Amino acid sequence: MPTEILSPLHFHTLLTSTPYLIADFYATWCPPCKQIAPVYAQLSSTHGSKSFAFVKVNVDEQRELAATHGVSAMPTFVLFKGGKRVGEVRGADVRELKRVVEGVVGELSRGEEGKKGKVEEQKKKKTVVNDDEKRGEGGEEKTVSGSYGMSSNSSWKMSLH
Repeated sequence: MPTEILSPLHFHTLLTSTPYLIADFYATWCPPCKQIAPVYAQLSSTHGSKSFAFVKVNVDEQRELAATHGVSAMPTFVLFKGGKRVGEVRGADVRELKRVVEGVVGELSRGEEGKKGKVEEQKKKKTVVNDDEKRGEGGEEKTVSGSYGMSSNSSWKMSLH
């Protein structure tokens, strides 16, 4: 479930401690806000994590926050990355809200896959070196990677020693 913001300090603390944060600026008297609230709650339950916070800001109780973030229509969903405002969805646009949330989820999952891949690669390198050391060969592993561009009439050679 989304976290209800109780003060500007509460909002700032979450904003600076979470890589991604999406804020639902709403009003209790706003019919479109009530209409999209279950969708936002479901997205929060499904995708909320330590890296992606879902919060709700009642504009009548947190006028300062609404003014600071330029919210003049409800609902307004504001996306923050690293504490910086990077996106906004105005109105109860379910399709656009889901697109924004899924974009963040995709970015986070690509980041996690990249971390897992690096860890696995480091484990493999360590294993190769350790196996060589066990055999007394003292093998040294070298990794070479890169990309090359060349025109159709170029000739080149590459050798590794």
